[in-house]
Order: sequence, then C-alpha cells, then structure tokens
Amino acid sequence: MTALVALAVACGPSRHTVHVEMRHPSKVGIDFVGKNIAVVHLENGNEMADLFSEGMADGLAYSLEQDYGTGDGSVGIYRMPVSKGGDYASKDTLFNLIMDTGSDVVFLIDTLAVGSMSMGGLTSVASPTSVDSSYISTGQLPFTMKMYCFDAMNKDEKVYNFAGSSVAVPYAYSDGIQKNETILSRAVASLTELGFEAGRNLSSNFKSQWRHEQYPVVYFESQEWFKAMEYADILQWKPAMDIWFELLDTNDMLKRSCAAYNLALATYMLGDYDLALQWLDRSDADNKLPMSDSLRKRIVARK
Repeated sequence: MTALVALAVACGPSRHTVHVEMRHPSKVGIDFVGKNIAVVHLENGNEMADLFSEGMADGLAYSLEQDYGTGDGSVGIYRMPVSKGGDYASKDTLFNLIMDTGSDVVFLIDTLAVGSMSMGGLTSVASPTSVDSSYISTGQLPFTMKMYCFDAMNKDEKVYNFAGSSVAVPYAYSDGIQKNETILSRAVASLTELGFEAGRNLSSNFKSQWRHEQYPVVYFESQEWFKAMEYADILQWKPAMDIWFELLDTNDMLKRSCAAYNLALATYMLGDYDLALQWLDRSDADNKLPMSDSLRKRIVARK
C-alpha cells in the first residue's frame, strides 16, 4: 500500500511523497538479496545430534527461501562428516565450502553437543487419530549448537559466529503398551522435526528487515508529469521511467533536473545503485534540488 501527499511549490515543481516498505539487511547485518546460499551441517555419528542438525539445516534453508522468495530448493543443503582436528570456524574452511558448493554465502552448522535424553510417562490423547496414537510421551534433550556464516561478497571477509543452548522436547505416540525401546526410538525420530523448528527460529536473525520510508517524486502541471507520478505512486517504476526519459528532452534545466532526479529515484528502487548515482549527478549538474542530498545518502548506504 502507498499513500500520496501533495505539496505545491509556487512557480516550480510540486512534490508527491510516496510511502514505501523498503527491504534492509538482516539483524546481523548481512544482506542476502541476490546471493546464492548454502547450508552445511556436520555429522559425527551421534544419531540424535545428526538428526537434529539435519532438521535444523532444512528449517534454516526453508525459511531463507521463503523470506527472500527464491523458491523451494534454491538454498543448497549439504551434509559433511566431521574430521578430527578440523577448524570449522576458520575463514579458510568456510571459503573452501563456498568454492565446493558454488555459493556466495555459506552457513555451517557444527556438530551439536547433546546431553542425555529423558522421557516422561504416558499421557492419554484427547482425540487420537488411531489406536497407535492414544498416548503420548514427551521428554527432554538438552543441546548446545554452534554455527558459522561466511559471505564471500562481503569485502570485510568476516566470519559470523552464533551459539546457543536450549532443551528440545522429543515426543512419541503409542497405544500405551509398546515397549520402552519402541517409545525411545519414536522419540529419537521426532528430533528431525524439532530440529526443523529450531532452524526456522534461528532464521529470524537472517531475515530481511522491513522499514517504512518516504520518498519525494517531483512533477510539473502537465499530463505527462501527472501520469509518471501516478505510476510512481503505485510503484510501477519502469513505465514511469519511460515518461521521464522523454521529459529529459527539454532546454528547461529545472525540468530536466527533475526528470533526472526521478530517474535516479526509480533506478534506486530497482536496485541499480551505480546508475542511480549517475542520474543524480546529472540532475545536480542542471539544477541541484533540495531533496538531492537525502537521496544520495540513501543510495550510497546501499552500495
């Protein structure tokens, strides 16, 4: 949704303020837009740890795909056996994974440290779907996780480290007479699903942050300027640009500056920041507008 606020300026252009929800980098400062992402999880032969970390990798990848709209399966998921003495938090290790996976950003989920799993007694289910699901037993599994992230497109070449401890709640359905070994086996099998949810929760640190921002679009009292402004108001930047291109063909330096400024704004919205700066330079050369410096700061901050 966008809103429009008109502000008339005597003997010159008018301004309309377009309200836009703008995508910003994640909480940790990494911008994942347009980047290929891979998630790698280590395995050390501990069934409970491996199942949980596998689910965590799936949950993290799924959430990133949903947030960035890249489609199912666009985030690669890889498993890797742990090597004794391996330094998995090092930049060299993560860079090698970048090369191996062909990605721009890699997440590496280290082997989980898990405690002993304890299971509680049976509780009857109010509305069982089958005889075999008449009872449920829940337990506790304390774990500690570490994860590393490396963005090969970040000029700082920083390795991001994440760690945390929590308690998973494995569960098992039964008919109430199954052996303890069967219940325990079913509880272990639930760890993949629990890991998936943990991965989804973890992804909140890496999702885009959205902010409401306002941008002025300038126009003059004519049909062409009105039409371009109306396109901008509904965030249809390309048809608006077609009109502003035509409006550049004038000897009126103020109008030419306004058209170039609007083109700078449109290319900024479309993500071409270098071109946006070029259009803003052209606008400033003809007649620097009061809103030019503000837009320039926003463009530079995105580069």
